[in-house]
Amino acid sequence: MNCRRCILLKVTSKELKKRAKQKLKGNYGICVGVQLIVGAVMSIIMIMVFFATLIGVILSTGGKPGSGGNMTEYIIIITVVGIAVVLMLVLISLFTPGMIKMFLNISDKEPAKIADLLFGFKNKPHKFIGLNFIIFLLMIVWAIPYYVVLAVAAITNFIPVMVVLLIITYLLLLAGIMITSLYVSQAIFIFVEEPDKGVFQCIRESAELMKGNKGSLFYINLSFMGMIILGYLSFGIGYLWIIPYMYATLTEYYKELKPKKVLHPEGYLYDSSYEALQKQEF
Repeated sequence: MNCRRCILLKVTSKELKKRAKQKLKGNYGICVGVQLIVGAVMSIIMIMVFFATLIGVILSTGGKPGSGGNMTEYIIIITVVGIAVVLMLVLISLFTPGMIKMFLNISDKEPAKIADLLFGFKNKPHKFIGLNFIIFLLMIVWAIPYYVVLAVAAITNFIPVMVVLLIITYLLLLAGIMITSLYVSQAIFIFVEEPDKGVFQCIRESAELMKGNKGSLFYINLSFMGMIILGYLSFGIGYLWIIPYMYATLTEYYKELKPKKVLHPEGYLYDSSYEALQKQEF
């Protein structure tokens, strides 16, 4: 494969998971605590949204919600829910960098702190929100053909040809989202380590890092499916330990994949950073 700037992963997923387990020893407590904090914040928002919606509906219907299909009632519900969704997406965009920062510290054997969770709030928060917004738009692009075909299929009363096209475009949607998510998967790690970089630069560097490595990351993600199912069967309790394990493994994946500066035997420093690799000829 012609890959001028590729850095191919040279360790197995088994080795990455082994490293993750070793580095999580003594750190599970703080990892669980951070998840509980994030979960509590999200739960509080959901409760506030519920009561805000309920109060708004009661006020708009004179104390009789659901009576007569009041248009104001529907508008209030849609508006409040829409605001809640945006707020939760923003919080996820800001909490995720904090989680990544904590696991990068754990990977580097540095102290992990609850304060790490606020990293995204303190360091270029608009950029982290922008990064997630751009990634979301990239996913939306893949959905356009599906929804166009869906609209045409509805108009034509779902004739067989349109049903087939609907299935094909849906499969393309899933494939597109999966491939895109693999390409941009390292952007958040790059951004956390270097917040001064631009959003598109991080996405571009992530895409470069993932050249030739998408299969390995897909396999690692797939290998967690059994644990995810077990977490679901445990009513979510198991996720308190499963999610840190997944984060730690993916962090080790990034640390193994990212360009490094190494000292050559001759005594000079070889810069294999992304910028240097762009200029280097292979």
